[in-house]
Amino acid sequence: MRHRTIAEALKHWREVRGISQRELADKSGVGYASIARIETGRQDPTVGMLTRLAEALDIRLMDFFTGPARPERPARKRAGR
Repeated sequence: MRHRTIAEALKHWREVRGISQRELADKSGVGYASIARIETGRQDPTVGMLTRLAEALDIRLMDFFTGPARPERPARKRAGR
């Protein structure tokens, strides 16, 4: 299983929320150019930047590293029972 990079995760969550890089910049206080560079892998974000981006995207900071928490699946019924 391949893990997403922070760049991929940021772009994914921004697109899931349906906002542009400029809108995310306005909501988070992180510069538009920084967001563009992070999403293209040309800049590594600081923890402070990631915290502000996570708050603006309404996600947990760890979602940049692990992805969203998966909902529990109901137990499957066994055949013949």
